[in-house]
Amino acid sequence: MEPVQYSYEDFSRFPAAVFWMMGYDVLGVPKTRSQRILYRLYRFLCLASHSVCVGFMIFRMVEAKTIDNIPLIMRYSTLVTYVINSDTKYATAMQRVAIQSLNSKLASIYPKTTLDRIYHRVNDHYWSKSFVYLVIIYIGSSIMVVIGPILTSIISYFTHHGFTYMHCYPYFIFNPERHSKWIYLAIYVLEWLHSTQMVISNIGADIWLIYFQVQINLHFRGIIQSLEDHKPSVENDYEDRQFLAKIVDKQVYLVSMQNDLNQIFGGSLLLSLLTTAAVLCTVAVYTLLQGVSLEGCTYVIFIGTSVMQVYLVCYYGQQVLDLSAQVAHAVYNHDFHNASIAYKKYLLIIIIRAHQPVELSAMGYLPISLDTFKQLMSVTYRVMTMLRQMIQ
Repeated sequence: MEPVQYSYEDFSRFPAAVFWMMGYDVLGVPKTRSQRILYRLYRFLCLASHSVCVGFMIFRMVEAKTIDNIPLIMRYSTLVTYVINSDTKYATAMQRVAIQSLNSKLASIYPKTTLDRIYHRVNDHYWSKSFVYLVIIYIGSSIMVVIGPILTSIISYFTHHGFTYMHCYPYFIFNPERHSKWIYLAIYVLEWLHSTQMVISNIGADIWLIYFQVQINLHFRGIIQSLEDHKPSVENDYEDRQFLAKIVDKQVYLVSMQNDLNQIFGGSLLLSLLTTAAVLCTVAVYTLLQGVSLEGCTYVIFIGTSVMQVYLVCYYGQQVLDLSAQVAHAVYNHDFHNASIAYKKYLLIIIIRAHQPVELSAMGYLPISLDTFKQLMSVTYRVMTMLRQMIQ
């Protein structure tokens, strides 16, 4: 028995669910009045907390009295770059009309029947367990960065008989001898909601990007498979040319949707590559300076998942480059010898279009591919080594 073939809505549930964690509904799913109120309230709290925390961070940097050592400088550098990265991706996700439009276009060409879905092997493109686990680990490690200080304080309470009132971000100054315990609680709630806003914006936008790219790649694979399986003949010339006309139209349509995808995510991709490299450098140096600790372990996990996040975006960018080029190879490889002259002329149109690479692009300046990932990691390692040598 064939397994149940996933629908288009099944694919979109995962990225939509991630954004729901900060109260943002990208696709505008119908809700009851009470649900809408709760979602809007929660989203307002996340945004307000984020604004307050960023405001305090800027104030402390301008004040420049609390940034008095190298580990703290590294930590502030990490926070600044991560805030820029996350806010850029949140601004990208706010293009709800453009995202919903692209989503509708892809939904319209998604295989409708079970046989079509089997032919396109849609289940092979569905979210893998390893990818879902990676997202969970990324969010979990980010949560641990926030709750790590309170866990350390609790451990200190039982081992040294004193609660240390530690919290995550250095721009909030709490003195238990002068301030109420409720202030400490308020600080922690602010930090939690602030982190939720940043982490979900960061990973959520990339999941939507990967989701759309997977759908486009799925259809390029379908074109390749269709061409390889088709056996034209002079007797069926009209049907054969109709078949190729549909291939050409779909090829053009996919290129159009890839351009839409680049337009939506291109700006955040370009800035994201730069800020992610900066975050990796500063987090790595900060972790080395802090040594072995609970915080250090969570940061190491965070670095690993962040690298994988960038890798996956580059991996699917490489896929669309390869698949769009393989369309020409599929034309060469399929059995066209018994076809008419008119049919062979149609093939030239497909080959010419396939020679123009379809790519995931950062505003047209930088194609996103595995080579981009290699260059990014190389630059990151060199900068990290330079920073470490300067500090030592």
